[in-house]
Amino acid sequence: MKTAFTTALFLCIATSASALCEDAWYLRNLAFDRAGYCFGSTLGQSVFDAECSTKSPVLDDWDQAMVNAHKDIEARNDCAVNTGSRSLNSSLIGKLEDIDLLPTLSEFESACIGYTGAPVTMTSGIGQQMSYPVGTITPGDTVFFRFEGWGDYVFVETDTAVGWVPLEAVTDQNCEVFAG
Repeated sequence: MKTAFTTALFLCIATSASALCEDAWYLRNLAFDRAGYCFGSTLGQSVFDAECSTKSPVLDDWDQAMVNAHKDIEARNDCAVNTGSRSLNSSLIGKLEDIDLLPTLSEFESACIGYTGAPVTMTSGIGQQMSYPVGTITPGDTVFFRFEGWGDYVFVETDTAVGWVPLEAVTDQNCEVFAG
């Protein structure tokens, strides 16, 4: 039986401000790492590889918009990630290596618990022409929504994969429970 719960019932998945801040910091700086930025902070050097080439990286339009959005999230949430630390508790570390278009976090979350539809291919970017498969949503999966959609696509997470899917691929109509 399909049941919809209110956000209040599903507060257990709500991201704490600290976790949101660390994920925003990680995503923002991952774009700079991919552009060859040489980090000066202890945290940047600990989290990202040493394959750097510049202190003045140039970001493409997508990454610049994503960086700006995460700076706004960090400002609204009074984030103060300790860049003198050697560790970061971002839940995204190790999950985005195959993702071409980095997602932008949302300050709201929801989840499809017990996906009941047909398998859905998760891709590295938006659309099929310029991206490749990185995972599959299968029946029974829990699908987490905590990123902003773009056009007809949304970035989602399961317990085993992350990636972009068509916006209408997972809805409350093909979930045992949709929360949030």
